[in-house]
Amino acid sequence: MSNSLKILCIDDEEMILNAYRRVFRNKDKYEVVLVNDVREFDLIAALKFDIVICDQRMPGVLGTEVFKELSDLGYHGKKIICSAYADFDDIMNSFNNELIDYFLNKTWSNQEIRNLVDSFNVKNKPDSVNQNCNIEDVYLLADKAAVTDIAINIQGETGTGKEVLTRYIHAMSKRKDGPCITVNCSTLTASLFESLMFGHKKGAFTGATQDHIGFYEAANGGTLFLDEVVDIPVESQAKILRALQENVITRLGESHDIHVDVRVISASAKPIQVAVDEGLFREDLMYRLNVFPLHIPPLRKRKPEIKKLLDQYLSKFNYHEDWPEITFGAGVEALLMEYEWPGNIRELENTCNYLNVSLTKPVINLIDLPINIINWQKAKKENRAGCDVVEVESAFETTQGDPVMSVEQALEQCGNNKTKAARLLGISRMTLWRQLNK
Repeated sequence: MSNSLKILCIDDEEMILNAYRRVFRNKDKYEVVLVNDVREFDLIAALKFDIVICDQRMPGVLGTEVFKELSDLGYHGKKIICSAYADFDDIMNSFNNELIDYFLNKTWSNQEIRNLVDSFNVKNKPDSVNQNCNIEDVYLLADKAAVTDIAINIQGETGTGKEVLTRYIHAMSKRKDGPCITVNCSTLTASLFESLMFGHKKGAFTGATQDHIGFYEAANGGTLFLDEVVDIPVESQAKILRALQENVITRLGESHDIHVDVRVISASAKPIQVAVDEGLFREDLMYRLNVFPLHIPPLRKRKPEIKKLLDQYLSKFNYHEDWPEITFGAGVEALLMEYEWPGNIRELENTCNYLNVSLTKPVINLIDLPINIINWQKAKKENRAGCDVVEVESAFETTQGDPVMSVEQALEQCGNNKTKAARLLGISRMTLWRQLNK
């Protein structure tokens, strides 16, 4: 318990508190206290927590007011505010005054909030970087870049962990006590980009009822993470370039510059050079962002990591407290190690979550796997060269020669239904019949 993260969760809705209880149920990793009415809670006690997660709108008090009081008490842990409402100016002002570290929309998923909280625990690198030379090399480079203010661009497929790496770099940098603001550029339209990124003055446009601080200014003294940076509207890219070159921004509706001290890390699934070649991204902006490129390899190229991640996430999502450790039935582990995981770590995590919900006993058999993995196995076997007999002889063995699943085992799992057994094995009924009659 001494190495566990101490988390204080404050919300007036019991449903949300129960969700926190489920998300942070791993007692080896998290020590959680839930508070329903913060007005009856002595905030002095919050000083011992590593992380405080607080709702913005609660009866008689705002979350930003809670964090202001915590700041006055000298709290130095991480502060996450949640809101389902558009309290944007109040929250951004709190960012600017360093009262909160992260804003989380109240539609968060379990994976999103757990990843965020885990990224704050920088005593060790994320579990997914160990025991694999390729990803370890990425983090070794990240360590070197973290101690500088060099602009970093992270390229990697969706689900490979680009934001996790960004938060690691931030935590290892001299800016670790400053904010780390994440902006998903693919969600910002051209009409909203300038206002949200650089802020606006009251009256700058219809509906601008008060001054507003943008993401770039909110990240002052810290890190601004531009995710899916290639999706920045073309007409807005020149203003990002100016901010990077001159360390100044101009709010919409104002004429004077504001000096900012921001370290920018960008990321995208598509390489920036491809977007430049397609005419969708400025070449001069690419050179400003891509000073120190990092590439996260997809999970299919990090095979030694898969078994460790499977064990990690099956344990994380174990909803059955009375179950022992979940084990793999015949052929399952070999298939999951061979599977290409097009959705990378995110897909693997979701698969483990699915299995924990759908299983009726703590053993994963082939028939329990999601249909997309079964279909992938079937397609791979159908594309394999050679006749049906050769297919059968090779399909039931791994590259090490260990048996994956016999016809008899498949029939037993499927209640002696030959059609289901053939589907499970990814072969035709005729091939199954031939194997039975060998």
